Amino acid sequence: MRIYKAKAPMRIGFFGGGTDVSPYAEEHGGKVLNCTIDKYVRCMLRPRAEPGITIRSLDLEEVSRKTTGHWDGRLDLPQAVLDAMPPAEGVEVTMFSDVPPGSGLGSSSALVVSMLKLIGSAYHLTLDPHTLAELAYRIERVDLGIPGGRQDQYAAAFGGMCVYHFGKERVIAEPVLSDPTALLELESCLLLGYIGSRKLLTQHLVTDQVRRLKEGDTLRYHDETKAFVDEAVSLLRSLQIAEFGKLLHAAWEVKKAFSPYIAPPEVDEIYALARRHGAWGGKITGAGGGGFMVFACPFDRRLELERILGEAGVQIRHFSFTTQGVHAWSVDIDERSD
Repeated sequence: MRIYKAKAPMRIGFFGGGTDVSPYAEEHGGKVLNCTIDKYVRCMLRPRAEPGITIRSLDLEEVSRKTTGHWDGRLDLPQAVLDAMPPAEGVEVTMFSDVPPGSGLGSSSALVVSMLKLIGSAYHLTLDPHTLAELAYRIERVDLGIPGGRQDQYAAAFGGMCVYHFGKERVIAEPVLSDPTALLELESCLLLGYIGSRKLLTQHLVTDQVRRLKEGDTLRYHDETKAFVDEAVSLLRSLQIAEFGKLLHAAWEVKKAFSPYIAPPEVDEIYALARRHGAWGGKITGAGGGGFMVFACPFDRRLELERILGEAGVQIRHFSFTTQGVHAWSVDIDERSD
């Protein structure tokens, strides 16, 4: 029996987050700098003798089945992916994520991109990275009506350290580094910590940002946020990692002006603690409210900062940058050993 597997990476968003959200991206042009990391959403598809489709989420400990033409109301995101692709029958799809839901690392989009690549591989469909990213965007933002931008889908599909340019009619993915030294040096000066779930905040947080933008309250902050991207790329290419970290601080101060929901008191307290103990700067890795935060600090202060943040309840997660996006493969297995 042949089984199919896929994995899509999550990302750390550094600069420009929020400018990939409509209507700013279409009206003013968005620009985002992010990089994928070795935290993945992983999926597997295997044929079954029984009719229908079964979806299993190992980390959420949920199962959803479609046997009569209708889903049972659980695991909406993978259901929507299967509904958007050519009809499947007699299969089981299993998945899990390396991080909790509501992480701010783009796990939902990584799931969608991973599943699209998985099904494309199983049914011999040609899906290039742009097609994958746009289809994932449609499933999340249009089919399911989940507020958000475009950077997560593109990061999962393309991978690596890229600047993504979001316009009215097309998206350009621009790799920014040819020398791995900059990525290695930046990685050596970063800490990634989980500060708590942001799941309940996500919907109204993004909606509030869009409302404030449409009313004209935050347009200049979006413009400032976008302007940080080119400066950050220049600093990376010249290996000015300390200045890159300090720029993170400046950008975080601007980003907080998008909405009061971005940095609740708990987030501000943790960030202030990190700064008191040597961090150059940092930010929440997603839209805001919680999830993961990334901190930039001198190499020789990393262990002390890990200890201080750990004592404050932050769960440090070690990571490495990756240079590739979603992958799919297949293997034959002996059913007798299953």
